[in-house]
Amino acid sequence: MEDSKISESIFNVINSLFSKLFGSIDNSIYAILDKITFINKDILENSNFQKILGDSFSNGILLIGNALVFGIIIFFSINYLFSHLTLSKSQTPSQFFFKLVIFVILMNSSIWLCSEIINLVSIISNIIRDIGVFLFNQEISFSNFVNLINKKIYVSNNEFNVFSFEGIVKSFTSVGFMNLVFTYALRYILIQILVIISPFAILCITLDKTEWFFRSWIRIFMSLLLEQVLISIILLLAFSIDVPNNPNFEQLLYIGIIYSLIRANGYMYQLFGGFSTTVSMGINNFSK
Repeated sequence: MEDSKISESIFNVINSLFSKLFGSIDNSIYAILDKITFINKDILENSNFQKILGDSFSNGILLIGNALVFGIIIFFSINYLFSHLTLSKSQTPSQFFFKLVIFVILMNSSIWLCSEIINLVSIISNIIRDIGVFLFNQEISFSNFVNLINKKIYVSNNEFNVFSFEGIVKSFTSVGFMNLVFTYALRYILIQILVIISPFAILCITLDKTEWFFRSWIRIFMSLLLEQVLISIILLLAFSIDVPNNPNFEQLLYIGIIYSLIRANGYMYQLFGGFSTTVSMGINNFSK
């Protein structure tokens, strides 16, 4: 009898700890998820970030980019000279200088171009989410998605039990969302880094030998941006799930949705190439 009381006490302590842990996660990270996932051009309007970018061609990253123009001219001149000595094919001066003028102008507008591309992708993802508001009468967001999952998990209104099926589902969803926080935070930082190096990427188009860098840059940039469109579609699908006669199957579908959200970057990577930002926290088999 005494052993039974001890076991029950340990059981209650474990459930209480996990309940508080998952409750803390619910109250703290999901609003952050919405902010770092559904980005718009405000991502570039941080005052310190603006200092790095520069507000004209005479300061910040743009100053370095414009200084590199002279280096590119010298590189082309040397390469053009050697092409005549070695009888190898090279860009003609007229072709080079025409491209140089065009892409130097674009380079000095690179921050604005990146901002408008980010804004366009944001508009597309917002349209998808607005469709969800029209269809389901609630905002399509991570915060509401978590509330929806919690309502579906605690269908019996019992206290939290980590050793029950509902407890296992809640554990997987909480760990899965923690993965999403780190994955999408990495994506957020990478987008800012790609904007910072955008002047150099655009300038690389002027030379045939460096065009590959721009192609790699634009592929990674668009892959990371379009990921939020895919996330919007997945969340829209999540709010459409309704299996009233089979709650366990419904809960498994929500696990599938979370798995899809974790793998969203992987899907974009397979489709466009680029860079993978998927982060795993102790559930490798679940997030691969």
